Amino acid sequence: MKVVADLTKEDFWKFNKYVMFNLPKYKISMIISLLSIPISCIVISKLLGSSWVYAIVAGVIIGGLADVLFLYRIKGRTMKLVKAHDGILGEHLIEINGAGLFDSTARSQSTCFWDGIHELRQDKENIYIFVNNLQATIVPRRSFADQAEEAEFIQNVQQYAKKQFI
Repeated sequence: MKVVADLTKEDFWKFNKYVMFNLPKYKISMIISLLSIPISCIVISKLLGSSWVYAIVAGVIIGGLADVLFLYRIKGRTMKLVKAHDGILGEHLIEINGAGLFDSTARSQSTCFWDGIHELRQDKENIYIFVNNLQATIVPRRSFADQAEEAEFIQNVQQYAKKQFI
């Protein structure tokens, strides 16, 4: 089965957000990172003699702004990665068959045999076929003609990988 997927910057960013907020190992790190800034602000304000109300309000406001800046920097670094590696975005021809998963672009080709597929995960807009903890083939759902074709693709991946995925 072959699928033509046109990956955009937004698709790549959504994949990175998915990894940060949905995979257990990274989700815990992100939650700790995002909560540590407001909590630190509250503790520092309280140690400097502020009232609890002021410390909490200041911690939430300063911490919230710092968290937004933190996520903005992560997105900026992600977009720099896209610019540095030409083959990430654009048209991908994704083929699955009994031998494995093949992803080819105008600049590169990659092959992953089925025993190397770790996970298949999905969100509302994309299907992610993970080849390791951080790398995945991104297949936007808009790449399929209809839901039946999408379901067939997912079923084929599960059948070839001999695994039942989430």
